[in-house]
Amino acid sequence: MRIRKATKKDIREIAKLMIEEFSKPPFKEKTTINSVIKSVNFYYKIGKAFVAIEDKKIVGIVVFKVEQWWEGPVILIEDLAIKEDFKKQGIGKKLTDKVEEYGKKIEANSISFATNNKSSAVKFYTKQGYKKEKNRIFMRKNLK
Repeated sequence: MRIRKATKKDIREIAKLMIEEFSKPPFKEKTTINSVIKSVNFYYKIGKAFVAIEDKKIVGIVVFKVEQWWEGPVILIEDLAIKEDFKKQGIGKKLTDKVEEYGKKIEANSISFATNNKSSAVKFYTKQGYKKEKNRIFMRKNLK
């Protein structure tokens, strides 16, 4: 298994992986391939992505962007997904390690993300040394 920067050619395969993984509980996302491709294309333009490759197939993806906050540059992880058959093999850790390596290279101050409270990602990120923010909450207002 190897980690590399995602390319434009990977977008459709990345979108399929994301639909497959985020349609499951607790997320239960209902979307179309075209919507996800549009989203991945957007992040491809404004952010970065690394993919995990096994037998010439994408088995994991991390999508993130860098923003300039008052405290300095911060990395926001938008999505992390691993194909079901490849979970619990250290792929997520290798992907987040790659993001952390990138963050150190650009002298980012922190890495943040938001996820569903019931997601196994909470336990995963906690094991990686991430902590829940005490003074921040994620809020949303639907417009449709």
